[in-house]
Amino acid sequence: MDNIILGGMLKEFVIRHDLQQDAPDKQFEKFTNYCLLKADHYDSFDFDLIGTGECMGVDGVGIAIGGVLVGEVADVEQFTKSQFSAKFYFTQAKTSSSFDLGDFLKFSGTVKLFFGQDETVIPSELKRAFAIKKVIYERAAKMAQLPAISLSYAFTGSFDKATSQATPIIESEINSLRSIRYLSSEVDWRVRDGDELARLYRETQNDIQKQISFQRHVALPGINGASAAYIGVVNCSDYVGLIEKESGELNKGLFFENVRDFLGVNNPVNEDIAATINSVGERDRFAILNNGVTIVAKKVIPSGDYFKISQFQVVNGCQTSHVLYKNRSVLSPDMYLTVKIIETSDVDLSGQIISTTNSQSLVVKEAFATIKPYHRRLEDFFSAMRNSNFEYYYERRPHQFDDQDIRHYLVVTAPALIKSFVSVVLEEPHKIHYYYGTLLEEYNRDKSGELFSDTDYPGLYFAAHHIVSKVKSAIVHRPSMKEWVFHIALLVKRIIATALSKHSGLNDRKFLETLTRIDCEFKSAFELAVKILFDQKLPNNSNRAPEVTGLILKKLSEHQFQRLDNARKGERNRSKIGVAATELRLADGIYLGSVVRNDRKGELIEVSYGPYKVAIHKSSSDAVRPKIGERVRFVVRSGKATQAA
Repeated sequence: MDNIILGGMLKEFVIRHDLQQDAPDKQFEKFTNYCLLKADHYDSFDFDLIGTGECMGVDGVGIAIGGVLVGEVADVEQFTKSQFSAKFYFTQAKTSSSFDLGDFLKFSGTVKLFFGQDETVIPSELKRAFAIKKVIYERAAKMAQLPAISLSYAFTGSFDKATSQATPIIESEINSLRSIRYLSSEVDWRVRDGDELARLYRETQNDIQKQISFQRHVALPGINGASAAYIGVVNCSDYVGLIEKESGELNKGLFFENVRDFLGVNNPVNEDIAATINSVGERDRFAILNNGVTIVAKKVIPSGDYFKISQFQVVNGCQTSHVLYKNRSVLSPDMYLTVKIIETSDVDLSGQIISTTNSQSLVVKEAFATIKPYHRRLEDFFSAMRNSNFEYYYERRPHQFDDQDIRHYLVVTAPALIKSFVSVVLEEPHKIHYYYGTLLEEYNRDKSGELFSDTDYPGLYFAAHHIVSKVKSAIVHRPSMKEWVFHIALLVKRIIATALSKHSGLNDRKFLETLTRIDCEFKSAFELAVKILFDQKLPNNSNRAPEVTGLILKKLSEHQFQRLDNARKGERNRSKIGVAATELRLADGIYLGSVVRNDRKGELIEVSYGPYKVAIHKSSSDAVRPKIGERVRFVVRSGKATQAA
């Protein structure tokens, strides 16, 4: 690759996402899809959901409904029960440094076939997307407007749309797609060259620093958990510049922690906002007629009347922001917007702000799933396990670890954790292809199957993810198994970790023993699971069928003698392994745990730290005794734990 900067970014991307085993062209395809779709679809983006395998002409297809990328017809049915918006994204990626018009025309030709009626000419890799498309158009009566279509051709060289001789030919080709009646509200195309891909990659890392004129502002009094907070007014045109990408497109990734998506220009509230913007007599009153926006940033640097803000989210004001952007050409210099800017790295404060500022908006509940206090327990649990050499980081809030040098495949998001839990603990791996919000809604109808229930032992989620992670590592050189990762993980659990069920009464001791057994006996369990699975000679794409899950579990029971034999072998070593696993030897440092017991004299405090219980000494005799459940910091020095002052 001639583009040195882009080549460096690609190398970093491959390492962070553990893609070293992929061929170079596949690495670049994934990089392109990630750059184009990750920032705007942070929680629903998935390489397998977007990628098209060996399909000729198209390297990625993303179908978004209400801002959520969907991959199953069932998800479409869920999201189209009421008025909805839809957008189709198509990508083609070439590692070449020169633009190839012929490749672009093949790309656009495949897209035109996709929007035709003849399913027989559709490449097999696009069949599922084609089925989703059909359902979307069948529900046209509930569309807010016809779907938008976007074509992006990426390569590593340079491209100038204004001067390229290919532009008129491409425009003619795209116009033939635009001319199809009742197909789309808009069809746009872009050639993404190396420089633009580099900019897009930085945006996916939330590596954005913007400067804004904040001429009329005041600093708010000190707030616990916030480094600083300000309120004031910002010129509307300046604000639009804040929420735009360098390309001039709206940066939808800034609104992930707000409502699920823009509710549309025909929404009554948004119509009123637009009417005020376009009214000569009212636009100067915009600041008092609108509730304004709230921005949470990890870093805010004030310098006179200018503020530099980085790693930020617009947590309230999605509708206002979208309407201002759509009407940016008519904004006048006398239009101002009320803005609150809060600098904080406190995930809990950020979550509280998000929850309260969106309480009066129409929101999709999964957008707030990880605000529940239970997720802090999970984060603490994962943090504790890192001290036992399990390098997983649970991400409660988006971009939480962006400013740390952590490989992406070690960061565990809530959607990923749901997939592991549903497949391993709830034993339904055939459902993991659904959007995680659909799974939350389905399982949370009934307390007995509720996800992230306060009564769930956190180790269930940790161990489920650990098994899935080990399976993924084991199949790196066996690509044919990729679609069966979660089924194999379930079989492994059934062979060596049967305690991983929702109502098994798992406790710290049993968890540590189970985790040790997983690591000690995984190889034999994995090979048995693979043998059982592939002995069935299952057809491709049958991993979504519940009867397949039932079949492989039945076949596993027929291998009961092998499973019992493995269990006996593990039992002979279990007492020795169990003792070793439950000994916590923390390195010197500062930790955070929850108080579970005080002795009567108050000299010792027992703190829960992940799956471990740590006895810590009070910092002084007159120190306030913490209450049960209170979170306290403690210091470890030379093996002795004391309460932090």
